[in-house]
Amino acid sequence: MTAGLLNRYEILVYFSVYIVYIVIGLYKIYALRDRILNTSEFQFAEGWSLLQRPDVVRVRDDSNDELEYFADFIAKFWPYYLLHALVSGISRWKWPSLRRHGHVAVCTLAIGLNMHWTSLTMFATLLFSYYLVAQLGRSKLLTWLLTAAWIVVINVAKNSQWWLDTVGYAEYAVLIVTLSWSLLRGCSYSFTCTGTGNIPDYLAYTMYFPCLTYGPFISYERFNQQSTAGDVSSAQQFWRFLLALLRVVFWWLMMQWALHYFYIHYMTRDVRAVAMMDSVFWQHAAGYFMGQFFFIFYVITYGLGIAFAEHDGIAAPKRPRCIGRIHFYSDMWKYFDEGLYEFLFKHIYAELCGRKSSAVAKLCATALTFAFVFIWHGCYTYVLIWSVLNFVCLAAEKIYKTFVSKPAVQRWSLQHFGSAGAQRLHALLATQLFIPAAFSNVYFIAGQEIGGFLMRGAYLSGVGNYLALSFCSYCFFQCSELLLTRTSKDKLKTT
Repeated sequence: MTAGLLNRYEILVYFSVYIVYIVIGLYKIYALRDRILNTSEFQFAEGWSLLQRPDVVRVRDDSNDELEYFADFIAKFWPYYLLHALVSGISRWKWPSLRRHGHVAVCTLAIGLNMHWTSLTMFATLLFSYYLVAQLGRSKLLTWLLTAAWIVVINVAKNSQWWLDTVGYAEYAVLIVTLSWSLLRGCSYSFTCTGTGNIPDYLAYTMYFPCLTYGPFISYERFNQQSTAGDVSSAQQFWRFLLALLRVVFWWLMMQWALHYFYIHYMTRDVRAVAMMDSVFWQHAAGYFMGQFFFIFYVITYGLGIAFAEHDGIAAPKRPRCIGRIHFYSDMWKYFDEGLYEFLFKHIYAELCGRKSSAVAKLCATALTFAFVFIWHGCYTYVLIWSVLNFVCLAAEKIYKTFVSKPAVQRWSLQHFGSAGAQRLHALLATQLFIPAAFSNVYFIAGQEIGGFLMRGAYLSGVGNYLALSFCSYCFFQCSELLLTRTSKDKLKTT
């Protein structure tokens, strides 16, 4: 499918609809600020003094706990990020062979001085258990059994009021995320390492501080490509690193500024705020911006880890792709969290089926992959709904792509509609898969209540609403396809 067949005026219509819908939707969310402040019992945080006026008091939407904990984490651990960068630079210059030892020392210092002994015990036990399994012969069965056991332990810890009271909620949240990522790193090492391995190498991977808690996930295979000698940092490398950090800071400031005017994070917590939108049609815009703010958060957190990893010569995954440029849901998995996708594909899906496997085998492999996604993210109802919808949408997408790629279907489409008409027809059909896939994300971002509210609004609010939603989604789909086509052409020119 290529949107390059369309004429320029048609393309102009698609982009105009896309832009107008986003602008109006964002304005309508902005217009809800006062109503949300007047009806909410939530105590919003004081805003930046630079934005205050004598006649207007600006408050900031601080209702996203994950975002606030990240801010607290950076405020507490920023010296260790700086120390890591210094250790990397000095060791590359003077003692390349001690570079990874320095990274382990920085991480040990960071968590040793800031975490409760119970948290340290859990973390150390997890790392030791995966190293032990790896030394016992890289048994995949044993590794998965250990992983199942640790998932149970993590879920028990989540529900332990004693432990929560002991360490406090901030450390509780950080450790649960750290253990979850460390579990994947332990699996990756156990599955991939060759020979007997060594403890410094293992610890350098599993205790790489910049990606320890907020990701992204970097496989052991990627990490092991890290250069340890002969790669003295140049001025160009330093400026690239600085530019990457400035990019993270820029998006962080943009996010914080935006939260003074758009209370989109609060709307993910209170369905009444979403219901305040002018109509069901504009409530869809709230779902869109929930996804965009979610995306920006990961641009910030993953961007920070990727900046350090690339500076250290590690083959880090790419930064998340904007959800506004994704029109097939399979691309959401491939390009939003590339590291996690690689793990799921290589160690679960590809282990269960191959290219020549039957459709049933591939379907079962996909189902088991999403079963792991559900369990790893936490056995919550909203995660289950999100996982099931992901599975259904991806299965439907596979059926659609198989159908439209058949020579007979292609000949029929070209004969009756022509090249451009066939592209429009295929886009129209694919849009019907794009709509539920897009709304499925709301379950993960905002929970079951708001996900169900927006999904019902899309499908149970009359034919007129659905036709309007389909038209806008069709325009979004075509815009994304056009951008993908242009990007592919630019890559071909540069190769």
